[in-house]
Amino acid sequence: MKKLAQQLLKPISIYPLVYFRILFGLLMFCEGVGAVLINWVQEHYVEPTYHFGYIGLEWIRPLPGYGMVYVYLLMALLGFLMMVGWRYKLSSFLFFLLFGYGFFSEKTHYLNHHYLIWLISGLMVLLPAHQKLSWDVQRQPELETEVAPQWTLWLFRGQLLLVYFYAGVAKLQPDWLAAKSVSIWLAAKTHFYVIGPYLNTPAMIQLVVWGGVVFDFLIGFALLWPRTRMVAFWVAFAFHIFNSAVFHVGVFPYFMIAANVLFFSPEQIARWFFRKDVDPQALQHLPLRQPGWQQRLGVQFFILYLGWQLLFPLRHFFIPGDVNWTEEGHRFSWRMMLRTKRGTVTYLVKDAATQRQETVFPNRYLAKEQLKELPKHPDMIWQFAQFLKGEYKRQGMQEPEVYAVSRLSLNGYPRHPIVDPNVDLAAVPYTWGAKSWVTPRPEADGWPWQKRMTAEAERQ
Repeated sequence: MKKLAQQLLKPISIYPLVYFRILFGLLMFCEGVGAVLINWVQEHYVEPTYHFGYIGLEWIRPLPGYGMVYVYLLMALLGFLMMVGWRYKLSSFLFFLLFGYGFFSEKTHYLNHHYLIWLISGLMVLLPAHQKLSWDVQRQPELETEVAPQWTLWLFRGQLLLVYFYAGVAKLQPDWLAAKSVSIWLAAKTHFYVIGPYLNTPAMIQLVVWGGVVFDFLIGFALLWPRTRMVAFWVAFAFHIFNSAVFHVGVFPYFMIAANVLFFSPEQIARWFFRKDVDPQALQHLPLRQPGWQQRLGVQFFILYLGWQLLFPLRHFFIPGDVNWTEEGHRFSWRMMLRTKRGTVTYLVKDAATQRQETVFPNRYLAKEQLKELPKHPDMIWQFAQFLKGEYKRQGMQEPEVYAVSRLSLNGYPRHPIVDPNVDLAAVPYTWGAKSWVTPRPEADGWPWQKRMTAEAERQ
């Protein structure tokens, strides 16, 4: 452990942190402004009258009216301030809080890359990326330094390596290898200019399927090894540009390209982007700015943070059921581009006292994107049932029972219910892990849960 701490605290050039501060701030400026200009913020925060919070964090609610538009514009400004290094600690901390606020106040649009950006923005708060080439140094020259502890760079590298690797682990499943979801996606892209006719071909489909597996598993390690680093970087560059052109995933591909540069040596980054020749041997004699206790705390944080990132994405392996169907353990696990779900859900509300019942169509309350995501996620189906329970109580129904009638197709397979239509969701408490009211994924020879229910009904 002592040798590990010595390596992590080894002084390296601060230029990689400066480079990433500038690129990250610029991309976050573009993300904030772009989300408003293309009406993404308006569609996800302003238009909906009901919002799906993360269970346990439902108290985090979006601002009313156009409040979230101003939040995103403020985030854009904070991104610019991070880029130039003005009041860096304050601006990066506020960006971290505001981005997290937007992320956790509405889970309908959960994206892995939003989660990654939030994590990275939190890491940026802790790192001395403002101690060179910043407005803060102009105001306080005593802040300037040439070195940073090595763990600050390896923190980013470790995070990126885990993102890539777990994306590869997630693809080792029958549906991905059989190109179920890929075929559906590429078939919908044939109208694209120039590249469209080539996307929905057997060769391209197999290239995406197997290329995706090989890329995700190997690219992080190839970026770590100096002999393959340059080739790996350009392969990753092409991969992310392809994703940007075909799947339109916002700023994420460019964020990953910028972050992949951090796998190069600090001396190369200093020379390429700042035209500085750095002698790594000379840096070994320069003292780190942080006091000893901060250095020890940094090493402990490095180990704990990457340990958590290593273990937390594995939780779905300990939860019964297919995660692609049940969604248990899907979020925050780097399970990217794995499944296509299409479905519908309606609700039957019954008054237990009078036996009056009413069919409720969610489009009375939800926006377009929410209607699209609702049938895919059992937790959202449950949350909306709780909302309807409260709504009908306010209307005078004394004992409302809420049943969900759902039909869902996963990766092009026939539609089936994802929740048991005979369970009163208004009376079911939410529990973490497997849930009895969520049906197992259909199998080729029929649904075991349906067979059990039919057999029980016949016995009665």
